[in-house]
Amino acid sequence: MRRTLFAVAVPAALSLALAAGASRAEDRLFAVTTDYETIGSCAEIDLDPPFPAATGLEPVGADPLVRFWRNEVYVINRLYADNIQVLDPDSGYETTLEFSVGAGSNPQDIAFLAPDRAYVSRFESAWLYEVNPATGAILDSIDLSLFADADGLPEMSSMAVWDGFVFVQIQRIERPYWTPVSPAWLAVIDPSTNALVDVDPGTPGVQGIELTGLNPRGQMILDEENGDLYVAEMGEYFSLDGGVERVDLNGWTAEGFVVTEAALHGDLGPIALSGGAGWAVVSDDWFFTNHLVAFDPSTGALLDTLYTTTGYVSDLEADAPTGRLFLCDRKETAPGVHVFDAASGARLTSSPVNTGLPPADVVVVRPITAGVATPGEEDRFPAGRAARALPNPFRSGTTILFHAGAGASPPAAASIYDIRGRLVRDIPIPPGAGSIDWDGRDASGRDAAPGVYFYRIDATPALLTGRMVRVR
Repeated sequence: MRRTLFAVAVPAALSLALAAGASRAEDRLFAVTTDYETIGSCAEIDLDPPFPAATGLEPVGADPLVRFWRNEVYVINRLYADNIQVLDPDSGYETTLEFSVGAGSNPQDIAFLAPDRAYVSRFESAWLYEVNPATGAILDSIDLSLFADADGLPEMSSMAVWDGFVFVQIQRIERPYWTPVSPAWLAVIDPSTNALVDVDPGTPGVQGIELTGLNPRGQMILDEENGDLYVAEMGEYFSLDGGVERVDLNGWTAEGFVVTEAALHGDLGPIALSGGAGWAVVSDDWFFTNHLVAFDPSTGALLDTLYTTTGYVSDLEADAPTGRLFLCDRKETAPGVHVFDAASGARLTSSPVNTGLPPADVVVVRPITAGVATPGEEDRFPAGRAARALPNPFRSGTTILFHAGAGASPPAAASIYDIRGRLVRDIPIPPGAGSIDWDGRDASGRDAAPGVYFYRIDATPALLTGRMVRVR
């Protein structure tokens, strides 16, 4: 049975934190804002009622998105600005670095591997950039043109990082009518080689993860506990052919819609998932009237309509530690950020929190506290993982690193399975070892065929699993 991050019950520790009703003083909501044409700015909102805000903090581009990583804010200045702007929250969000990612490239996202390694997706280019986010240097470029449609562009957009791989959303939008083209994919990048990974070696060519719907849009939501990625696929306008899809990043497979646009009664906009519930913004008429709706990710049922606006909703964020939803409403007469209680759906703000200019995108700024992470452990094992294989993909052999944790029984062996679930080989684990090698051979000493394999290490009560790919 699939374990899921979206459990109906709120964990006890989180319940106590919510009952206390307080977030750390340095935690806050950060918004990038825009006048739609010439300039953008920044605002900061307190996470606790009455949600006081500070506006006009730092100029940004007129088409911004925002990400937060390792105590710094990264503004993705898109159309006509084409740069990444780094802001320091501890200095009032002053700009500490700004670097170009190519004139006319229209960057869409930045995904981080290390303090000196990140990837930038570029909508108007077939080349994904690797950059050093500390200096702005362009380190490498990866050709994604094999995913392009007839206009020569793959229309790469949002990204996610999981288990040492980068997953890039491929929209495939045909110009000049901006029609989505079948199929849409997630391209998979191996950062150890900066090469595209073939997720289906049995099919000619290099394959990505083919999505069920078309026109994937917006920031994807990663379940770091299980390696599930949730993608909003809008399809064509006014056709209700899309939905929210779950992609299993351990098996590199798209698993279909957990909820459809038909069930939500509108074209998908931003989505959010947390604490056993899902939310989406949908539009259901030619005037782009937007509704914030709640849905059940386990059944795909529409639960309630929480809010309706005639303004464009540019972002929706769920924050589990505070149990709140933040919605960016760009309504012409009263733009701002609305705050909702995630558990009840009640609106906590009688009027939108004023962000100065209309809000474009928001992120919770939650600084890392010294001592939270074990030094070096986050680089050895990515978020949500206690085991990994390196290199992966591999040709001749790979090493499986693992960390069972305190109180776990010493594992006796690692079992290797093929994609059909057949046992390929058991590899004994020496006492006290934290890694074992697999030479790519089965129990009879024969070379295993290229393809997807899974390892399983039983260190009761921990069960460590992962995926490996053998390439030609």
